[in-house]
Amino acid sequence: MPRKLAACRGHSANFAKITLICSTLLAGSAMTFTQAKSDDINWRQFEGVSIVWAYDIHPYADAVAAQLPEFERLTGIKVTPELYPDDSYWNKLTIQLSTKSPSWDVVGTGIQPAWDLAPGQLLEPLDRYLNDPKLTAAGYDYNDFFPALRDALTWKVKEGQIEPGSGQVWAIPHGFENIQLFYRKDILHKYGVKVPTTPQEMSTACEKLKAAEPAITPLGVRGVRFWSSIHTAAISIARSYGVHDFVVKDGKLDTGLDSPESIAFHKDYVDMIKKCAAPSFANDNWYQVVDGINSGRTAMAIDSNMFGFWNDVAGKPASGKIAFAPPLHAPNSKNFESNIWIWSLAMNAASQKKGAAWLFIQWATSKQVELNGAVAGKLVNSPRASTWSDKAWLEYAAKPEFNNFVDTFKTVQDRAQLAFTARVGFAEAMNGWAVAMQKMVNGADVKATLADLASEIRSSM
Repeated sequence: MPRKLAACRGHSANFAKITLICSTLLAGSAMTFTQAKSDDINWRQFEGVSIVWAYDIHPYADAVAAQLPEFERLTGIKVTPELYPDDSYWNKLTIQLSTKSPSWDVVGTGIQPAWDLAPGQLLEPLDRYLNDPKLTAAGYDYNDFFPALRDALTWKVKEGQIEPGSGQVWAIPHGFENIQLFYRKDILHKYGVKVPTTPQEMSTACEKLKAAEPAITPLGVRGVRFWSSIHTAAISIARSYGVHDFVVKDGKLDTGLDSPESIAFHKDYVDMIKKCAAPSFANDNWYQVVDGINSGRTAMAIDSNMFGFWNDVAGKPASGKIAFAPPLHAPNSKNFESNIWIWSLAMNAASQKKGAAWLFIQWATSKQVELNGAVAGKLVNSPRASTWSDKAWLEYAAKPEFNNFVDTFKTVQDRAQLAFTARVGFAEAMNGWAVAMQKMVNGADVKATLADLASEIRSSM
């Protein structure tokens, strides 16, 4: 059953809870309403329509849900959110769209899942909505989204494959992440552990922590048999080893997952997981990673940077105790690498309420709604440049309890980029990689397992 969310009412998913963001958010909502009334479009042109918005259970969803009453007052459109846990959401998204069910109108997605959905005409291209002055307010300012994020969500579909860089707009950025190491300052200080920079240093630190305090899990990292466990720590560290998911050989696309660089990475990474991760690694998703770092059961984590921020919020058990660093890198590399993930809002091509769906997407990704969510501490990495120059957000993010969040974000973002190759078949190949990772952690030979993985990927290309 879906987790249905009434606007401004809480839901629980481990640490993620909606809060009513009273003074700041309500003031921001009033500003949104005043601004919207003066826009040059008719916000009530689809009054009386009801739409469904589906999303992962996530604080980014909380940021929008807390403001939904304002959208409904503004437009007369009723929005029913359906939120699901991370791993089940992506499976449901594929089923809903591939069966061309009209029951979901607006969906949350990322770039990589959208690569698999767009060629089958399962997502609605958004260009005509963006360019229609009756549907898009002049003040929406699409160019305010960071260029790299806009470019990443724009591509052509040619002969069933993705050609990035130009073409149609398939989704609108809603929030984004870069990958970082974040850690409990109190725990590392107590046991005299330096912040690691390589998998080898991490393994050494983990052994020291285990010897000093066996009850602590040294490192939280995702391990589920699903591509989400690859797109954070694994791919970011792998890229510093020179690993590529796909490469071009003799003019043809081929996988790089059985390369010497990949074998070297996986040997180091698997050794680190064995020494550092929780026994529950194979079942751990981001919910468990966040719970561990917040409660102090886990000393360090490698995952999306916002997770540390959310747990540093004043009043939380870990407030002020979590600091940030770049992700680990290969021992012979001078630089770290960081993947980016772009949470986006897209339209179901089978929706029968596309006009209302577009007004919702436009509102939910507007300057004021993005800013409200950021200042409320939910929508941390806003995709809009205007948020990052706004005094209210910068003052909030620079509070002492957030330690070095802003500075580390800027440092990592300078090197952050999409670490995957744009292609249809992303999910199948990366799910296979996640399964292979579990096998290797459980003792399977690294070289042989990667050879089998590469063979499976080649057979499906």
